[in-house]
Amino acid sequence: MNIMLIGLAFFAMLAMMLIGMPIAVSMALVGILGGIAAYGIPFMDSIAPVVWGVQNEALLTSIPLFVLLGELLLRSGIADRMYIALSAWLGRLPGGLLHTNIGSCALFAATSGSSVATAATVGTVALPSLQKRGYPMRASLGSLAAGGTLVQCCVLFGT
Repeated sequence: MNIMLIGLAFFAMLAMMLIGMPIAVSMALVGILGGIAAYGIPFMDSIAPVVWGVQNEALLTSIPLFVLLGELLLRSGIADRMYIALSAWLGRLPGGLLHTNIGSCALFAATSGSSVATAATVGTVALPSLQKRGYPMRASLGSLAAGGTLVQCCVLFGT
């Protein structure tokens, strides 16, 4: 009997996703309805503090602000000018723009501290230049992914 209810809940969640409902909403709805069915209305009283506690973390505030910083640097043109300046310095090396990706990620990582913002901003600036010059996509994305992880090194080692 429980297996049938789990299967029914899974297919209900899948149906909600297929009609266009966001994944998080469909999962939450199935979870809340399943919790109420299993434990009754007191289930709602027990999950409210958990939801509030998770959403009330001060650390979570920094993530959208780092992405906002990246977006501001991108829209203002600072990220483009940074990339152009580094490409003038590092462009003479073999695979020049790939080195420029790493240098731009290192510079941006030192200012932002967010690997998501670094990868998104430098990737948005670098990919059109790399595609225009005929760099292979695998190498381009690999250098951007490696550069995005530099943020973790800067945070861990304090550089």
